[in-house]
Amino acid sequence: MRKIQLLKQIEKLSSLLHSHDLTEFDFSAATINEMRQKLDRLTEEYIECYC
Repeated sequence: MRKIQLLKQIEKLSSLLHSHDLTEFDFSAATINEMRQKLDRLTEEYIECYC
C-alpha cells in the first residue's frame, strides 16, 4: 500500500513541478525549491524501499 501512495505523491508533485503552468501559481523560488527537495526525498524513499 505504501508503494502506491509513494508513487502517487511522486507523480503529483512531479507533474506540478514540470508543468508549464507552474508560473501561474505564483510560488516563490523558495517554495519551488522546497517542492523539489520533497520530490527528491520521496523518490529516494521509493528507491530505498522498492528497488
